[in-house]
Amino acid sequence: MNIWLIVLVMAFSSASASASVWFARANGTGDGKTASTPIGSLAALEVTAQPGDVIMLLPGDVPFDGGMALKPGQTLMGVADGNRKPSITNTDTNRNGGVGVLLADDCKILNVRIERTQASAVLGVDVSGAIIHAVRVRDANESTNFTSAVVKVLDRIPHGGILFLATKPARQVENQVHGCSITNAAGLGIGAIALNGARSRLVVSHTSADKGSLIPPLFDMGILALADGRSSEVRLELADISLGGRLGEQGRNILAFASAEASASARIERSTLRECGQDGVCAVAAMVPATVELEIRNCTIERAGEMNIEGTILNLPPSNPSRAKESLVSINVTDSTIRDAGAVGPFRSGAHNIWLAPTSFAPGPFAKGRYALSVRNSRMTGAHRSGIEIGNDGREFKIPSDEGDYEVTLRDNTIMDNGDSDIAIAAAGARIDARHNWWGNASGLDTNRVRWIERAQQSQLDASEPLSCETGGHPSQR
Repeated sequence: MNIWLIVLVMAFSSASASASVWFARANGTGDGKTASTPIGSLAALEVTAQPGDVIMLLPGDVPFDGGMALKPGQTLMGVADGNRKPSITNTDTNRNGGVGVLLADDCKILNVRIERTQASAVLGVDVSGAIIHAVRVRDANESTNFTSAVVKVLDRIPHGGILFLATKPARQVENQVHGCSITNAAGLGIGAIALNGARSRLVVSHTSADKGSLIPPLFDMGILALADGRSSEVRLELADISLGGRLGEQGRNILAFASAEASASARIERSTLRECGQDGVCAVAAMVPATVELEIRNCTIERAGEMNIEGTILNLPPSNPSRAKESLVSINVTDSTIRDAGAVGPFRSGAHNIWLAPTSFAPGPFAKGRYALSVRNSRMTGAHRSGIEIGNDGREFKIPSDEGDYEVTLRDNTIMDNGDSDIAIAAAGARIDARHNWWGNASGLDTNRVRWIERAQQSQLDASEPLSCETGGHPSQR
């Protein structure tokens, strides 16, 4: 089956019987009704194409400039010349705000390149049903622009590579990104953000996000899942992804963030998270109560500058002080390899493969929240400081140690060769069931491989019944 037939089948399978097909090539001079008479600009297509129509971008020597605002149900697809896909850019912030493609409900973008945009390469605001497939994004948000969205803790949300914003109360959206690559997007590679009681689900598979520059003070992320405000909810589902290369001091591969009675969750499967400046996966609950849940399966997370996996609750002003203990950070890791935290950047002295504890950004005590950590059949090695650290002694912030409630289960893992300790405990409220693990020798966990900090006591840790041989993680990496 030739490429034209494949494209046509894909187009018409998703289009209504009354849909029109339009053909475009940059600088074309035709009416767009046939491949031999392509229309020459995306601006003209915006006027001509109707909801549900199919727009086919033909190969050309120059990109389509100015970006495009799609209408509901439209399909935008490229026909490649060999391995080179048709290209879209937007060098003008006065044209579609500098965005490459603005989405509408039930739109599809297939087999195109979107490069050197002044704002996001792809932006969807309160849209649902969008599918982005086989799209290559490069050098997005070159002007480091911000969207109109504002979050209480993080302030303005910037543009990025592929970004979905859900802003309307009770609005539920679901969108998909498959087989894409995002390279050097300023601020963030992919984002799903739910505000004002909206709910957003984003499914991403077989996709990579690499490199990218910081937008001060905090935005330097491969993938962001953020929910802010009462009843706001974001769900991120990732499979077969590759992330890395955000090497600034705020660089994070994945950030799941919830604040002010919101919830955020991320499920990560069969994925590889490589070098980044700070955290591989970071779960943050802010303006308590808030809930963040991570599920990590069959992944390799390695060489983060500080923490390969971090879970924290902030002591920012709570949205309801009487409900502060409702906050939860939950992390479940299965069949994974977590290794070599502290490999890059300036944070080596405090680098842990897994770190679960509160953080302070203002005077006052730590937030008293709940933490749950389960690690099973996994391998944790090579962290510069410790394999797993639980709790915060407060010395860095000159405040008392935290009083959070921790439930930790470690089962059938290999935990060894981590800096000065394999486990460090600084929380008096931590209960750690670490039975049935391999600690690098047949005698089990040596006492000199555990650090007891501040008020922590040996009775909080049960490391009995050690395994007699190495287990956990990917067999090829043992």
